[in-house]
Amino acid sequence: MTEKRTLLKAAGLVLAISIIGRLLGFVREQVIAAQFGTSMATDAYLMAFTIPNLIYVIIGGALATAFIPVFTDTHINQGKRESSRLASYTGNLALVVMSFIAIIGILIAPVLVSLIAPGFSAEAHEMTVNLTRIMFPCVLLATLSMLLGGILNSLQHFTMPAFTAAAFSGTVIISVFLLVPEMGVTGLAIGTVLGMAVQVLIQIPALFGRGLRYIPRISLNNTGVRRIGELVFPVMIGTGVNQIYVTIDRILASTLSVGSLAALNFANKLMFLPFNLFVVAVNTAVFPSLSALAARDEHEELGNTMVFGLNLIALFTIPAAIGLFALSEPIVRVLFERGAFDATSTAMTSFALRFFVLGLFAQGAYNVINRTYYALQDTKTPVKISITVVVVNLILSLILIRYLQHGGLALANSLAAILNMILAYCLLRNRLPALPEKKLFINLGKILLASVLMGVGVYFINGLLVTNLAMASLKGQLYHLGISMGLGIFIYLAFITVLQVEEAQYFFKRFVKKQG
Repeated sequence: MTEKRTLLKAAGLVLAISIIGRLLGFVREQVIAAQFGTSMATDAYLMAFTIPNLIYVIIGGALATAFIPVFTDTHINQGKRESSRLASYTGNLALVVMSFIAIIGILIAPVLVSLIAPGFSAEAHEMTVNLTRIMFPCVLLATLSMLLGGILNSLQHFTMPAFTAAAFSGTVIISVFLLVPEMGVTGLAIGTVLGMAVQVLIQIPALFGRGLRYIPRISLNNTGVRRIGELVFPVMIGTGVNQIYVTIDRILASTLSVGSLAALNFANKLMFLPFNLFVVAVNTAVFPSLSALAARDEHEELGNTMVFGLNLIALFTIPAAIGLFALSEPIVRVLFERGAFDATSTAMTSFALRFFVLGLFAQGAYNVINRTYYALQDTKTPVKISITVVVVNLILSLILIRYLQHGGLALANSLAAILNMILAYCLLRNRLPALPEKKLFINLGKILLASVLMGVGVYFINGLLVTNLAMASLKGQLYHLGISMGLGIFIYLAFITVLQVEEAQYFFKRFVKKQG
């Protein structure tokens, strides 16, 4: 119960801060959409950012993921002196390696763009190469940001790492207004790099006073560094395989009509709004807890904590997915349809969104299950699963794109995510035989039932309002969306209360107690 309280408190803090960041993130997407729409410039920017994003997520994300359990173990069992050495050596090594990769990436950008955007015209190719070179320093900045965030989260400091999203979005928004009018999409690329730099800078002061000290050296003989090295390469493979989802989508989308890549991006951003709000909050809180429990060999409590995290994610993501499916078109219209983003852009984006949300819970659940493997310092099993799933994703993408165009890519992504979750959970059961599965599936069933009933209600409410509100006006659209979402939330809360969903009761009790 102590771990549940700690997890819930940390997740609540991250969620509260993340709301600000995600709202700014949507403002960021809105100003980009209004400025560029689903145009060649948007496609070029997104494809240019794909390459450095792919590298820093694979290498930087894998490093941060492998680092947290080893750092937590070192901090608990060996103290601050050794954990300071480990953090310094790892950070310095990352600085050197990622700087080298950034320089190489800038030099071979034309080759990289040719590989990932084979369907681009000569003009779009040249634009993408220039933007790629501008944004390649992001591989270094983002890796350092993730590593600093991992250190702070391991020390149970969640505030500043959670605030990085808001800092990034705010910087990009400012760049759109200050740089884009004079520099076009190049100004957006520069603003992206500046946003990454701000993420690093705001976290450094938070390390002061945490009892750690910086050591300006690199030691490959350090026990912790060697252990991270053993873990990081399988994680890189697993993370890289997962990122192939994104790369496959963008390579195939580059062969479709202009704007398909942008439509997939905006739909993906909408789908990931509840993911980034709730899943990231739970994962950020649960991973250090899972790592600490694994370090103390408390496997029964480890299983309980994982199941609690899964049910918390389900509590938010399942109704969010059904709500986004039912209200996809009015949501896209209200959030994005202005400036260069027209009715055609709305139709393309909402079409993809309906397929993306089918895998929302699966993606969130897999993240918690995957973190449990990493907490147990098992990095090989997720790799094997991911390789299998990415092959399935590629096959499904090639089949479905013929019938559903860019919507087929979104559907393939969701089906692959569901398979990923199922395989990961089934294989983990052998490692944690004491998993409280009865509690897990009963609560999942209740949440699914409440969400479906909410979806039915929202469907009829949406149909009624469409025929009675003047949808040509923004005011009518806002009324329509606000009433539909408000009644949907009310219906869902009513049903999870009647069905006595345990995680909801626990959450509400903690909230009421805090208010009192």
